Amino acid sequence: MAPTVEVLARLPNSLSSHLRAALEHEHVLTVVTDWDTLSNAVRFRPIDVVVIDPRADGSIEVEALKQLIGRHPTLPVVVYTTLSPELLRATVELANLGVRHLILRGFDDEPRRLRELLERVPAQQLSDIVLQGLAPRLEAAPLMLRRAITKLFDMPHTFRGVEDLAGAAGMTRRNLDRWLDRLGLASARMLILAARLTRAVHYMRDPGYLLDDITKKLGYGSGRLFARQVRAATGLTPSMLRQRGEPEKLIRELTAQLSRPGASEA
Repeated sequence: MAPTVEVLARLPNSLSSHLRAALEHEHVLTVVTDWDTLSNAVRFRPIDVVVIDPRADGSIEVEALKQLIGRHPTLPVVVYTTLSPELLRATVELANLGVRHLILRGFDDEPRRLRELLERVPAQQLSDIVLQGLAPRLEAAPLMLRRAITKLFDMPHTFRGVEDLAGAAGMTRRNLDRWLDRLGLASARMLILAARLTRAVHYMRDPGYLLDDITKKLGYGSGRLFARQVRAATGLTPSMLRQRGEPEKLIRELTAQLSRPGASEA
């Protein structure tokens, strides 16, 4: 089961309608009409991939696209447009900007292929490190609990607290605690914190996000609470965490904390 993807699009109606149908309500699609709205959404919302027709207003808007990629180099961008002589002339320039995915209407946008591309593009490497590390313990977990924990690390902003995780797993909070203990996993509260920190580290690799932006993207009402949780889990302030290199190593260290000492794997 593919993780839910948050797609932000700036497309003409014909392309956005086709994209919406291709996603089949399995993913979240937000369509905006201008660059300013798109930029604000990228800064403050947990967007996984941006889909853009750079000629939505009639001409190839290379400069606006260049600014977006320059501010957010880790953000996956897919260009979805129609074939035209103007586009062919701009193809090399788009590639030089860092655009790696170009989809042409009527040529390679068959709904299944389009959906699979958007599921594959988002950068989930850090979340995957955690989920792979937890996999041996999750083998004995009920299916709904496995899916809930996977969703937690794919979309941490949708879990406000332990009750949300219990609800996603189809359990009471007491039963959730019992299952996590039986599986040798850390508490639900610690799992939620780890999911948020994993996504925070991903965002921190992008110079276009201020720490305040990251706080909002993760659903924190207070930067102070975010800073307190970062320090509790890592011993670092958010700014110190951002300066630390080797994010994969940091996430592996965090993953190791999610197994209870002395607990045997199922």
